[in-house]
Amino acid sequence: MDKNIPRFTITDHSSDLKACLNKVEQLSNCIEIANLINSELSIGKLLSNVMKTTKKTFLADAVSLLLIDEKTGDLTFQIALGDVGDEIKEIYRLKKGQGIAGTVALKGTPLNLEDVYLHPEFSPEYDNKTKYRTRAMLCVPLKVHGKIIGVIQVINKLTKPFVFSPEELEMLVTISSSVAVAIDTAKMHKIILQRETLERDLKLAREVQESFLPKELPLVATYRFAALNQPALEIGGDFYNFFRLPGNKLGIVLGDVSGKGISASLFMARLTSDLQYYTLLYPEPGELLTQINKILCERAKRGMFVTLVYMLLDTVENCIRIANAGHVTPIYSEDGDTQLLGHDNKKGPPLGIMQDTEYEQETFELQNNSSVTIFTDGVIEAKNTSGKLFGIKRLLKVIEMQPNDPDLIVKGIINSVDQFTLTEGRSDDLTLLAFSIN
Repeated sequence: MDKNIPRFTITDHSSDLKACLNKVEQLSNCIEIANLINSELSIGKLLSNVMKTTKKTFLADAVSLLLIDEKTGDLTFQIALGDVGDEIKEIYRLKKGQGIAGTVALKGTPLNLEDVYLHPEFSPEYDNKTKYRTRAMLCVPLKVHGKIIGVIQVINKLTKPFVFSPEELEMLVTISSSVAVAIDTAKMHKIILQRETLERDLKLAREVQESFLPKELPLVATYRFAALNQPALEIGGDFYNFFRLPGNKLGIVLGDVSGKGISASLFMARLTSDLQYYTLLYPEPGELLTQINKILCERAKRGMFVTLVYMLLDTVENCIRIANAGHVTPIYSEDGDTQLLGHDNKKGPPLGIMQDTEYEQETFELQNNSSVTIFTDGVIEAKNTSGKLFGIKRLLKVIEMQPNDPDLIVKGIINSVDQFTLTEGRSDDLTLLAFSIN
């Protein structure tokens, strides 16, 4: 044989080509997962779609995703795809450090196991319950901002050699990083949507509440009125109103519904409607509160009640009749002398608590150049940086220093409370109503 004739070796590249095609398919699936992650903000749809694609990408028999319950710290199934996925979701809840998933969640180290039964932390309990045989497994943590929020498991390779490669573990780690960020983003998006919805609801409730507050102050000869309502939140439970009644009389109410937010606002709105109607049927304050209390007790929800003061002002006789349902006592001011208007032993309990309460009333004459101030406990319970309360004594002094002018009385009280609380701000609703006779 001629030594100069070159020799050719035929090499079979089919296996390399097959590996290359598999790599391309895996990368395509990774791109598909990335697109899913970037296009979906609903966390339920996001996780379901990602895990379906992950199952296909790894040619796995089952996949699962567990997230850490922020309240208990336990791992709970969010997605479980496979023949026994629904059964596992019902029974599976893990402590950190328990089982393979719990170990990965605790230590944060990805695992590629050819036979899970050889791992010291594996428990066959759930295999026994579901009659499923777990063999090979990839298990990686979900990390975001350095915090582990859950784990992804890919279980039982369906093609030879029926185990997962190191490259597949690396790919799942990459996927899990994107999934963790997507979960965090979806949660934040959900919180933002909930906040926006709440803000819209609060705005609407505030508009409803304001519609039940008087748009104008009463115009009565020789009398002047001023009022202010400032909720601590967007909406609150404080309210006031005026009711024109026959015989030159004026009903005046100021109250404080327990709690804050939408429930307090709606309670207040309905109560205002009740008062509007029943003041005509029961003009005397004591009798009115007795009837309103019966109504509220019949329909009251647990924990909802209201404190209020109701006054019937006779603008001809210049006197007031007062009934008090567990509210802070009004203040009467005459010639620079201030005093509480009413006796504690005449007070009844808040409305909506005790069904058969009979409310008493007191009558007081109003002298010329005198004023009456009604307020909610947000005034006297305002705190400064040292935790001290504004208090009734300080309020009496503020009113003593004001001229006999309702506007100046209200402004003086608000300014004093704001200066007192300073950087602390007010944590409770604040409502004031003052009127004077000249």
